[in-house]
Amino acid sequence: MIEALARAQAPFLLVGGTADQTWNSKAAHELTTHVLEVRGADHGLYVPGTMSDSIAVLDRVLTEIDAFLTQLQRPSDSYSPLTQRAN
Repeated sequence: MIEALARAQAPFLLVGGTADQTWNSKAAHELTTHVLEVRGADHGLYVPGTMSDSIAVLDRVLTEIDAFLTQLQRPSDSYSPLTQRAN
């Protein structure tokens, strides 16, 4: 998948969790500046704690997707992601 993303001509957003063994933070940040990395989240973006904590992560993901897509519609505006590092 990394090779395919490296060939991508269009901007893309990567979302992953630091507790996901398939998430490659270094590769993600090398491929794009559009990265949402969630500290402690697994492959399903579940985080330790209550279900509300995991729902809050999904809310962050949807907010990030919305910001990313909005920026694509207005390329003259600068993209301002919620985060580009682990939170």
